[in-house]
Amino acid sequence: MLDPLLYLTFFLVYSIFILIFGKHGFNKTEDLKEYFLAGRNLSLFPSVASFYSTWFSSASILALPGLVYENGISTFWTTAIAWMLGGVLLFLIISKLYSYDVLTIPEFLAIRYQAPILQIGVGVILVVSYVLYIMLQITGFGIVVSSLLEIPYSLSIFLVYLFILYTTFGGLYSVARTDIFHFILIFLSTIVGASLMIEKAHRIPFIEQLQLLEENGQLPADFFYFFPNTWSFVWVLLSAFFALGLGVAANPQYGIRLISAKSARVAQKMLVISFIFIFITYCAIFILGIGLRALAPDLTFQRHDEIYPYIIHHEMASPLKGFIFISIIAASISTANSQLLILASSFVHDIYGQIKTQPLSNAKSLNMVRATIFLFGSISLLCSLFQPQAIVLMSGHIWGLISSMLFFPVFGGLLLKNVTKKSAVYSSLSGVLTYIIGFLFIPPQVQSIIHPVLPAIVISGLCYWLGRKGHR
Repeated sequence: MLDPLLYLTFFLVYSIFILIFGKHGFNKTEDLKEYFLAGRNLSLFPSVASFYSTWFSSASILALPGLVYENGISTFWTTAIAWMLGGVLLFLIISKLYSYDVLTIPEFLAIRYQAPILQIGVGVILVVSYVLYIMLQITGFGIVVSSLLEIPYSLSIFLVYLFILYTTFGGLYSVARTDIFHFILIFLSTIVGASLMIEKAHRIPFIEQLQLLEENGQLPADFFYFFPNTWSFVWVLLSAFFALGLGVAANPQYGIRLISAKSARVAQKMLVISFIFIFITYCAIFILGIGLRALAPDLTFQRHDEIYPYIIHHEMASPLKGFIFISIIAASISTANSQLLILASSFVHDIYGQIKTQPLSNAKSLNMVRATIFLFGSISLLCSLFQPQAIVLMSGHIWGLISSMLFFPVFGGLLLKNVTKKSAVYSSLSGVLTYIIGFLFIPPQVQSIIHPVLPAIVISGLCYWLGRKGHR
């Protein structure tokens, strides 16, 4: 009976801090550059905190322990390693991307390839993609809060909707300030959770218990295999890298973090430090997932993202579980507000700004941005009422579509010289179309092995190569 009161206390304290930090940027933004990029003047610590907090969404904090619980250690390859390998590719483009004076990644494409139509088209796909991904963050929040506070799901998602709007209305200044708070929450809470699990391991023989479960057929045969020796796993790994890894590398939310830093050097340091913290956090999450299976080996849920909240509530006795509960909320909000900000920039700057012949004043532009944030945030809220299944699976499709559309135009445009407008347009268009066709016609049971991103990224790359300048 005391648990909901404990969670509510942590939630109220969290709400107070968000109200304080979230108002930071309301009076600091006078134009779109300050609103979307914090004037390209973020110092190292806010840059690290914002990159890290944007990285860990509810797909990582909420769903990943459940995936480890169900599938074992090899999940590390198809999630954490795939994501981080994609992130490492960002080192290749830091200095060149930073040299462009742009507000958005689609604007970079328009300047690099002299293709305004590409800026508009990519902007449209990004708006749709981010509406869906923000919906996943709201859903993740709703699952946790409705379960642990024992309130209706509809009320819990409305609460996160208000938090997301509030922290986004101030622009990147507000997002970065709240991300410092979220960075501390997410990192410390995963360490606390893993420490609690290790402490239990001293009292309960976890490894022996898991081995006994495996002998009794209660675990998958390859639960303890770090790299299962099967050809199907190789295809699964490739699919994960092309969908999640290249999706990270091509995702505008990370490119924007690079160009919002005070300098290219700061951006480089940001990546190095961020990945140290990210790796430590993933290790803690995997300790949690393995420990959860030993604590409660026979749980059956329709959704793997329900496993972690259940065990927090029923299997952890420490009052620190309220701290862990808040970290899931922090992960949902820190990702959603960043993506809502990029969504608004795509709609106002990349779509509307290219169609309208007369430029808007700074005041009108900022008002339109906030109206856009309210509109598309509300659409994501309404979509989340349907409680989409499999958060990680759906996020993989979103990142797969983005990587198919943007990877070659962005990286090729920055690293290669002899490329043309035709290369970029054909690559993006063919990548999107191939992905949609693969998603519709590859059977769902096969997509876990042959993801639609595999044919899409190959066709996108081929079209980019064939369209390059000087090709015969």
